[in-house]
Amino acid sequence: MKSVTRFAIAEDHEIVRKGVIDMILSFGGYKMDIEAGNGKELFDKLSGAAMLPDIVVMDISMPVWNGYETLDAIRKKWPGLKVLILTIHKHELAIIQMIRSGANGFLFKNSPPKELQKALQSILDTGMYFSEIASSNLYHRLQQSNLMPFLTYKEIQLLKYSPTNLTYKEIAEKMGISSLSVVGYRNTLFEKLGVNSRAGLIVCAIQMGLIYVD
Repeated sequence: MKSVTRFAIAEDHEIVRKGVIDMILSFGGYKMDIEAGNGKELFDKLSGAAMLPDIVVMDISMPVWNGYETLDAIRKKWPGLKVLILTIHKHELAIIQMIRSGANGFLFKNSPPKELQKALQSILDTGMYFSEIASSNLYHRLQQSNLMPFLTYKEIQLLKYSPTNLTYKEIAEKMGISSLSVVGYRNTLFEKLGVNSRAGLIVCAIQMGLIYVD
């Protein structure tokens, strides 16, 4: 008797979430265990589950906790839990950041159903699915980390605050660090992302899915 693969999903747009769930169920051999509208809700439901699902499918851009924060929390508590990122964000840094942070696979939302099925099966069988990325220049950049910057947790936090009306001093208070440290993180982000203004940081944050846009 074929075993059933149990999955969890986190996607803030309900119509998209329901569509993905129906699609995965149509493949046969899958059972939806956990459904969440954001990363924090997913984490809380995983924490309260009697048994973890076999795989998690989640977006990057979500309210409360985005994909970066959610994946970080998942990796700290359940390092072996398989995670497939399903998103619209094609910014190279977003992809590489998620992969380096421990995502098992990355798939764009405009991919055909057969590729989603292939991605899920590949992650379950081999622990990874990056075929589309491997066929591009991204594969080589992943092999040579110096060709693409990696953002620290504090840098990601600062990027999230960049579109707000908060001053850098107020952002420092929110982050629990000194104003001098915020300026240091800002300057490092300028260098890593190739921008020289707060507006540039905002654009990068949007492209990476760090800022939630409903």
